[in-house]
Amino acid sequence: MLNGELFSLHYQLNSDIKVDQTFPISIQEMTCFKDRSFQRYKLERYFDLLDFDNNQRVNTKDLVLWGERAAANYEEAGIHVPEEKLKDMRKKMGRVFNCMTIFSWAGKNKKRFVNYGVTTSKLPFFKTIFRVLLLPAWHALDFKGNGELSLQDFYFVIVKPIGLTEEDAKIAFQVMDEDKNGMLSVEEFTQGVIDYFSDTEVTKHAFAYGGIKVDDVPEKYKECLQKSIEESWNDDEGEC
Repeated sequence: MLNGELFSLHYQLNSDIKVDQTFPISIQEMTCFKDRSFQRYKLERYFDLLDFDNNQRVNTKDLVLWGERAAANYEEAGIHVPEEKLKDMRKKMGRVFNCMTIFSWAGKNKKRFVNYGVTTSKLPFFKTIFRVLLLPAWHALDFKGNGELSLQDFYFVIVKPIGLTEEDAKIAFQVMDEDKNGMLSVEEFTQGVIDYFSDTEVTKHAFAYGGIKVDDVPEKYKECLQKSIEESWNDDEGEC
């Protein structure tokens, strides 16, 4: 986009001129002036959750370890995970991570990871691309092979491996289970993860990885976050 066009769009956004709402991407999203501090907070939190060995970087080993921990959770519960499933998981999770991080380039440190996440989320087709990349990860972690996750499955596969609690699982499951049928579909899961990574405001999918401490978030979002916690996102609410 030319600088002149960008200025024109920013001018329209901050003037009394009504902007055509049929744009495929909101004008505000297309400018570089949007506050992304809450989005950055979420990305930093995700990086910390995934950095299993606390070496201030994330790589393929971390993602594969996530899958291995998920399998171990099933084994502890008396549900056997065949070795071929584990092999398939390791292969797919490695490929997913390499695609998402440009062969681990974006995982070299937290700052780079966050900046990369913010920058790519601005791309016009980010959500479509991210959804395609998430599908292999979903299938890799679907050890039961039934195409959906119960609350217990969700806890074993997504939440417990990254060090979160059963209460975090309940919170995250509640906000992602859109049709409230007690099962999480691939569509519901991918939408929750995509929104967690890309939403700049406090929406229900900010809780896609469990509870968030109000004191940890940027000051301007504390009141909104507290309100969302109190309401528990029982309705189909959007931003505060």
